[in-house]
Amino acid sequence: MTQPTIITAQSTGYAADADSGNTRTYSDVAIPANANTVIMFAVADTGENSRSWTNLTYGDAAAVRTFLIDVSTASPRITIASIFDVSSAGALTADATATIDSSSTVNTRLGVVCSTGFVESFFTSNSRTGVLGQSHVYSPNNENNLFVLCNTLDDFDGGFSYTTGTQIFQSSAGGTNAGVAAASQATNAADGTKKIAYSSVGEECTDLAVLLSTQRNPFATNFGPVIRPIISHDVIS
Repeated sequence: MTQPTIITAQSTGYAADADSGNTRTYSDVAIPANANTVIMFAVADTGENSRSWTNLTYGDAAAVRTFLIDVSTASPRITIASIFDVSSAGALTADATATIDSSSTVNTRLGVVCSTGFVESFFTSNSRTGVLGQSHVYSPNNENNLFVLCNTLDDFDGGFSYTTGTQIFQSSAGGTNAGVAAASQATNAADGTKKIAYSSVGEECTDLAVLLSTQRNPFATNFGPVIRPIISHDVIS
């Protein structure tokens, strides 16, 4: 078994058609035929104490959403993510639509990661001042999985970079606008963990960390689930 790959040609950031109202449309989001999983994540340049994302959808029903994840809290820029199973979909091009709970004119950005892998696990975190961030993951399936870290940031103006891991993309409108970025890590450390680290100017940052496996269900056995029934014995003396 080998590790899955990132399909870099279609893994990128998208600007909204218009950053006004309570919906954001990101036109012509492309998904290649060889993708099995697509991670989409959106950021808006406002805190959750002011606005909240309520949904993130894709305009082709062949992309089956398996998870809708609210990543943000009160202080970091609001972030939402959807993960889609597209293993039976073929090549797709459709609009992605993100919905905010009330009308807003703030800047937004959508990030998209396309992969040949399947979701093994994920976790989220966020930081009020993400000067230096790093995430370690471990799985007994580490020879067959890939670590992907999706980030949103309040302000890309002062710089953001991955110091460990391979950058997939970075996308923002520049200046003090919020933006999206993603990186991957295929290499295992000596203890079997995978690590991705980044540095920034100390702005609010959110993390969505996803392990993608070559196998659809990496922990299934060849003969189905292992069953250990409890057997009661009558003792005759």
